[in-house]
Amino acid sequence: VTSSPPFIAPDQTVTMSAMMEGQSDYGSTESTPTQFDKIAKDLMSEGLSIGKALAEQGKGYYEEMKAAPKSLYFMSLVGGVGMFVVSAMGLVLRSGLFHSLIQIYLAIFGLVICALEMKDGYFSGHPEYKAFVAEYFHFVFTFYGRAVFYVFCATMLLGQFPYMPDMIVGLYMAFLAGMYITMGFKSSKKLKELKIQGEEEAKSVFGTYAQDGVLDKVSFGELLSKMGFEFSEQEIDAALMMIAGETKDTISEEEFVSWHATTMV
Repeated sequence: VTSSPPFIAPDQTVTMSAMMEGQSDYGSTESTPTQFDKIAKDLMSEGLSIGKALAEQGKGYYEEMKAAPKSLYFMSLVGGVGMFVVSAMGLVLRSGLFHSLIQIYLAIFGLVICALEMKDGYFSGHPEYKAFVAEYFHFVFTFYGRAVFYVFCATMLLGQFPYMPDMIVGLYMAFLAGMYITMGFKSSKKLKELKIQGEEEAKSVFGTYAQDGVLDKVSFGELLSKMGFEFSEQEIDAALMMIAGETKDTISEEEFVSWHATTMV
């Protein structure tokens, strides 16, 4: 015996259809933006504004890249920009929470380098970023501290194999770290041969070559040349950083005399 389906009146069908449509939203709650979403949006907005500023300066930096020789500061800036760019690409091209977190960390580290090295442009007009770096990444203000930081960045980038953009920048950062370490040892060895007798002579030598109360890259290079030393551009950068005790491109009289005192021990 074949049973026929129960008869449903047309108006009942309409009523049931309406009930089913009404139940389609059953169990859903109106979404409200969480604090995490707000932070993510803020970071994305800040990253986009920084990325736009870096892109606008890209042509100028490209022209500088074609000029040789390269200073350690400029080579570091290229690495920082490269880390930020490939990390932004990774957030778009790669999937997975773990990969996304790594790319976010690498982007932050790239921006830390840019904040340290950029003399003109976006970060020079926002000193709060460098203040943040000085508070939470203070070790990168020392010469060898920065070299170790670059080694760490290189290992993180190379660890993203087989993602090629990270690999390429990772190899560059490994080269840059090696450059810092090599130039540091070479300049340190040469500086030990710098013969200055006593504090008064150190002050006199400083006063002879200083410009506006400081030794910059040019005047310090002249000092070294007059004393019979040949330093490459990268070695002068390294020597300036080590004498100053932090990564900057000038030396004050106090810093020069204090460094000289350590060589007399």
